[in-house]
Amino acid sequence: MDILDYVNSSDIKQYLHDIDYKCSSIQAAWLVNQSKYKSFDDKQRAWQWIIDNMPDCVIPDNGKHREVQSLHAFLAELIAFREKHKKRIEKGKSPKKKMTDEDWELYEGILELSWYCFPTPFEKGDIVCRCTDNPHNHSHVCAGVFVLEGLTNTEDDIKRFSDHGDTSDMDGYGWFSDYDGTIYREVMSNYMDLELYNGDLRGQERILIAISNYVKGKIGIDLLLQSQRTLIYRDYGDDWMPNWYTDEGLEYAGIGGLSKMSKKEKAKRRKARKKIEKNRMGM
Repeated sequence: MDILDYVNSSDIKQYLHDIDYKCSSIQAAWLVNQSKYKSFDDKQRAWQWIIDNMPDCVIPDNGKHREVQSLHAFLAELIAFREKHKKRIEKGKSPKKKMTDEDWELYEGILELSWYCFPTPFEKGDIVCRCTDNPHNHSHVCAGVFVLEGLTNTEDDIKRFSDHGDTSDMDGYGWFSDYDGTIYREVMSNYMDLELYNGDLRGQERILIAISNYVKGKIGIDLLLQSQRTLIYRDYGDDWMPNWYTDEGLEYAGIGGLSKMSKKEKAKRRKARKKIEKNRMGM
């Protein structure tokens, strides 16, 4: 069985295959648990395969869950518990209507309250998106496509989180775009769901192209700021464009090749912008 097939991100999955990455038993158990695309039965079979084919180990007490002497015994208990409550789980419900602390610890606590470190193919400045997200949905915090600054999978992070971390510490962080083009620095959970984004960027979110290339050293801060200015102008119905940069520079800034707007399009954008501003003022 290929446990790496349970990785949600196609880019990370391919990278781990390319470097012939070997998961530990506990890493494998977690990958199965967090898979968003595998069926109930697929997960049951995968956990049984881990019991039958991978070394047993202790899951140490990390201050957030008890010590588990045998991963194999834990997975066998988990398989039986899930099988007993299969109908509810397949409907997306908790296994039992009234879950005790012990039930929650068995069902999701032990695996999710540990920390895992995996290598990824990403570099600082890459434009990425969670594989389950709509890349253009910026309606809530840390949603959609963003520019990566880093991941919590470094040597320093191993020292920080190995003993006391959990999956909420498996972060990707960088620069996100709000629905109105505002840029903010934030953190998303579970970097194992990230994929490179190579699609089109729309409107003011095109500033992410400039941020990416600025971070990678391809443009200077002046062109980064000019890019944001141009994109904001366009949002107000003005297609002003700086003419003192090369075509290549404008491409790196995310504003190369933008089409001229018609009078109708300009009027439409101005009207939409006034409506947004009116709503913000509560008028």
